[in-house]
Amino acid sequence: MIELLPAGRARLIGPYQLLGLLGAGGMGEVYLARPAGAAGTSGELVALKTVRADLDLDDGFRVRFRREIDAAAAVRSPHTAGLVDGDPGGRLPWLATEYVPGPSLAEALAGSGPLPEPVVRAMGAGLSHALADMHAVRVLHRDLKPGNVLLGPDGPKVIDFGIAQAFDATQLTRTGVVVGSPGYISPEHVNGSRSLVPASDVFCLGAVLAFAATGRGPFDDSDMAAVIFRISRGEAELSGVPAQLRTVIEKCLRGDAAARPTPLQLADLLLPERVTPARASFPWTDAIRAQLAAHAAAARSAEAAAPSAVVPPLPFHAPVLGGQGLGPSPVVPVTVPVGRKSGKGRWIGLAAATVVCVILGSTLLPGLFTADNGGGDDAGGGAKKPTASASEAVRTESGAVVAPGADPGRTGDFGAAAADVSTKPAGWRAWHTKIADGRVECVLAGVSLVCGGPQRITVLDAATGKQRWRTSMGRAGAASPSVGAVVGTTVYAFEGGALVARDLSDGAEKWRAPLPDGVRVADSVQSGDVLYYATKHTGTGAGRLIAQELTGKHLQAWDEAWQERADEAELVLDDGRLVAVGEGVTVLKSTDGSRLAGIPAGDVTCRTPVLKGQQLLCSGSDGLTIVNVTDPQKRRIAAPGVNIAYRPAVSRDGLVVVSSKTQVFTLGLYDGQMRWATCECGEGLETSGVPSIVGDNAIVVEGYGPGAIPMATEGEPRPTGAALNGWPAEPGDSLDPASVSLIAQGDALILSFEDGTVLSAYAP
Repeated sequence: MIELLPAGRARLIGPYQLLGLLGAGGMGEVYLARPAGAAGTSGELVALKTVRADLDLDDGFRVRFRREIDAAAAVRSPHTAGLVDGDPGGRLPWLATEYVPGPSLAEALAGSGPLPEPVVRAMGAGLSHALADMHAVRVLHRDLKPGNVLLGPDGPKVIDFGIAQAFDATQLTRTGVVVGSPGYISPEHVNGSRSLVPASDVFCLGAVLAFAATGRGPFDDSDMAAVIFRISRGEAELSGVPAQLRTVIEKCLRGDAAARPTPLQLADLLLPERVTPARASFPWTDAIRAQLAAHAAAARSAEAAAPSAVVPPLPFHAPVLGGQGLGPSPVVPVTVPVGRKSGKGRWIGLAAATVVCVILGSTLLPGLFTADNGGGDDAGGGAKKPTASASEAVRTESGAVVAPGADPGRTGDFGAAAADVSTKPAGWRAWHTKIADGRVECVLAGVSLVCGGPQRITVLDAATGKQRWRTSMGRAGAASPSVGAVVGTTVYAFEGGALVARDLSDGAEKWRAPLPDGVRVADSVQSGDVLYYATKHTGTGAGRLIAQELTGKHLQAWDEAWQERADEAELVLDDGRLVAVGEGVTVLKSTDGSRLAGIPAGDVTCRTPVLKGQQLLCSGSDGLTIVNVTDPQKRRIAAPGVNIAYRPAVSRDGLVVVSSKTQVFTLGLYDGQMRWATCECGEGLETSGVPSIVGDNAIVVEGYGPGAIPMATEGEPRPTGAALNGWPAEPGDSLDPASVSLIAQGDALILSFEDGTVLSAYAP
């Protein structure tokens, strides 16, 4: 049950004191643990899983491990064992989860036999709610089986959302590999991991309930091929299941995924009176309660036997996950025996015992990263003094400046640096904060994040999310301040009817260029030390296009009249051409503002324009119109029939990522040939959102969070990612992806939202 640690075994991992060994497998070990120095606080017990000390861990392992931790943090449910802490970057990666003092369902039935129908129904309702909570944040369990259900004092809890992908089977998602446990997989599992849908988990739960009622799985067979055949043909053996319960289980085991009940529908079928047992008095049998008491007693004995004093851990590094300070923390050097006997029976027993480790990994549906609160102030009150030293901000002079859209052409390609961890701000950790009560958009300048919000400019520490400084509140009804550019250690922002230059270190004003009365800025784009912007006169509707030098004497390089509806202006710039898109398309030389051939109003639909060299990409309801701006009559249509909903992204080697409301596509910019398209997987599982390119991946920001798709993929990929802690949408809800502004740098994402939330988290 719990094996006391022998002399010489590690006593500390991260900030946790190990109390006993719960189990071990081929690559990992699971310990009962508590926070160091927390003797006598059994409520803080955790199950801590780490890898064997003799393993050579590659970067791929750590990436998978980190993603499983991220996924675990996404699920918040009383019916799952929650993630508490973890460190994917330590010498020995580890994670800690809520300790459930009870047997697995498999262990319980081995000791006391099948469960009565009322208990199976109550347990099944709890497990159904667990699946509903997972699916609400777009997480599939994909390996629900008796060993992954723990029986706790207050009811069943689901564990192990696929952490074996990191620990035990590094090729689980490779084509042709069946994911899951034989006998408890769905027909979709047999067809490959890309076929899995939420109803696949319901099928697995049906098999688990049949096991709980009879003590055997509905597809048990001594021959593996026979098991797979029976699952694919729907030949379940349910003869020992009570008649009324059997009817419910048969609905779960239907071959057609669409015909199965949803988790909440299943909960109602199991408990039609809609009465959920009180979690403090779950109706376990006396035999199960005896096993629960034995597990609790074993945990108390392990605590009592543990030494009261241990060597404290090294200083804890910055957290990665919220709540319990999850992050890269050092591991005290330990001595872990590695020469165990390898008797098959012993290893099977230990592997079975690992179910006590309550781990939440996952197959991710689009969406999922973690982050904890950076602690930034809210937007209320007057001007604030700097909260970080000027010397910190001065470091931005040699740091990268990255804006939403990535470049003046707004191609969305953040380049190789976005995936290079060495370019991340020193000391970075995942964080989130709220700095306004309305839309904000930010520019990353080395170690500083400069954000324009509804009534002020706010500068944050890009590594921690802590506020450096902010301007005074603007007057009500005034145009929202926006960041135009950052050059060296100077911020240039439109605020209070003027273009204002401020020192990045403390916000001190350097100079200002007032705008004419009644003039507002419609859009701007920076290239080098020149800021190009479009203005609109609120009275006459007249518009102008202006090139403003940001260095030297701060002169206007040129100023040209523009008759388009400037309130709908979008500016893009590349290859020496400034393109202004309104009702028509205006093209100017960026050096002197002289006009080139354009496109008259109404001739082409050009939503969310992107400029790549000479190619202007215009999104429309019937595909992507690609216009050669050197000869605007040269046009072609790519992705015909696709209603493109969001701004496309274009890679440096000419691949275009576009998204409708239900699918993401990649095609060649110059040949128009489709490379791949995500599947249309059914309502709630579609992939759609605003694409960007980060290194070799397409990052798609959906309403639930960001996911990654390798650009070199084939077929019908699905994004992988993790839910962001601090994401403004509530579980089960989503927000408009077009309202999310994204920056990528150094394998981290920075996102800002319409409600004033700003967060930073690992890229998927």
